[in-house]
Amino acid sequence: MDAGYALNVALVYDDAPTRQWAGQVRDLMAAVVGADAVRCTEWKISDLIEPRVYWEGVAALAHADVIVVSVREAERLPAVFYLWINVWLQERSGLHGALVALIVPPEESSSQAKDETRRYLSAVANQGRLEFFVKECNQPGEPIRALREDIMHWALAA
Repeated sequence: MDAGYALNVALVYDDAPTRQWAGQVRDLMAAVVGADAVRCTEWKISDLIEPRVYWEGVAALAHADVIVVSVREAERLPAVFYLWINVWLQERSGLHGALVALIVPPEESSSQAKDETRRYLSAVANQGRLEFFVKECNQPGEPIRALREDIMHWALAA
């Protein structure tokens, strides 16, 4: 890769297991462009209530090439999360990139939460003109093998 090249990756997560799961995508990007070319920031959703974290996150995600959202699906994620996404999405100004959603579905398949997070993040990707990749699993940390080829193809073409 070009010596001045940097791939900006932002990880957004719920907890330690979902953070580790998101890290698999960062590691995949490092395998494509080289570890030295990856600039990664991490954002825990519950920390977004802190103004400094919130605004630093807006700036980071507005310029991220790859945004990884790794969450446990719920009927509603925290309100600050939705507001935060709307702000950084407006700041992106059509910057190309990818949104990778890693979702742990609710235990009850009849729950209203089923697919709510997936639909929301798909709409965010569409609005932000981001390539959208999604993986569901019963436990965070499962290998992202099913996404690996698609993400690698996107990364090499970008």
